[in-house]
Formats: sequence, structure tokens, C-alpha cells
Amino acid sequence: MKTISKIFAITLCMIAGMPHALGNEASPEVGFLRIINAITQGHGTTRVLIDGEDLYPKGYQLGQRSGGIGLAAGSHTVTFEKNGVKSGTTKINLPAGETISLIGLAEKIPVADDHAPARWATKILRLKQSDPERGYRMTLLSVCEVDEVTVEATASGKNIATAHVKRLSSTHIDLGNSRSEAMVKIGGKIITVVSPDEPGNHVVVLYQDAAGQIRALTFFDPKLAVAS
Repeated sequence: MKTISKIFAITLCMIAGMPHALGNEASPEVGFLRIINAITQGHGTTRVLIDGEDLYPKGYQLGQRSGGIGLAAGSHTVTFEKNGVKSGTTKINLPAGETISLIGLAEKIPVADDHAPARWATKILRLKQSDPERGYRMTLLSVCEVDEVTVEATASGKNIATAHVKRLSSTHIDLGNSRSEAMVKIGGKIITVVSPDEPGNHVVVLYQDAAGQIRALTFFDPKLAVAS
């Protein structure tokens, strides 16, 4: 098991009530990992182990994310753990100077008896970076249980796009070349507002809370593409 000494350039702090690790100037030997918790089932918080080390023992609440956790570029093992859900582990090859985002979610385990209690296992979805795009762009990604979510994006009171976001897939919406707020609506209800500060990808992850309501968490990544 790798020790914490293999993980460097890490300073955990809180941004908007969420753990965040700073790496102000990445050397060529450093990459960054962003953790997103969308594991609805189970109980308690979700713990994330990186190379066997729990960097945030308090755990992540549903809908929380970290900032960029600075790690040595190269191979790492990441495990998501939550009570009541089978743990999930993935290996990543972290490129120097780039960011990989990992989304933890729960998938139902098939059972032979339809009357048996539902069981859940962790699935880890990986978001990788690609070449940057010009202008402002919104990337919508759904990890909801439903097969498809219809989303409306409005700016300045006008509908700029309607997107049909399939489960575990991404859809992109062009926000143009100006800094204007975009409201994200589902069924006419605003679930989040994207306020671009600079060109690039403004990512909206759609997930469901314990009551089944669709929620959203957002973050900025200047160059993001989805990969399973």
C-alpha cells in the first residue's frame, strides 16, 4: 500500500462547504484528481481512499465534490466506500498537469428473487480532459436512475437550448461567447444557475437525492470530455 508520502501538493480546505485541495502551480510531475459523490443509496457519508489513504475521514455528503487534489502523476488506485453499498475501486493513470474527475454512484445489483431487498454496488464514472473549446460551453451529465432527463437552459429570460440527457452520457450546450448567466431547468423548475467567469466547460452533474428529486452540482473545467 502506498503511503501518504507518495501524495503531495495537497492542502485540504473548504470551498462552499466542500473539501478542496489546492495546487497553485502544477509542476510537470503533478496531476489533479476531483472527487464527486453521487452515491444516493446506503447511509452515512462516502469515504474515498486514494492509494489506501483516506484524505478526508469525515467523508463526502451526497452532492459534495472536492477541488483538484494534487497527486504524483502516474498510476493511482481510488476506492469509494459507503455503508449499505458495495465498495467500488478503479485504477487511474493521472497525466501530469491535467485533471481527472471521478463520479461515484450506486447501481442496483440484479437478484434472482423479485421480492428480495434491493442491493447496491458502487460504479465509478471517469471524466477526462480533452483539448479546450472556444467560447462558453455547458456540459450536462446525468447519473440519475431514469433513462433520460429533459433539461431546458435559459439566458436573459429566453430559452437557448433543450437537451435530452441520457443516463451516464453527456450533452453539450453552446453558451456563446459572452458572460451571461444560464439557468438550468427541469419541468420548469430551476435546479441550478451557471455563471461563466471565463471560457471553457461549465459542468452540470445531475443526480437524485434520497427522495428521488433531481439535483445538480456544478464545477468549471476549461477542457472536459466524458469517458466511461
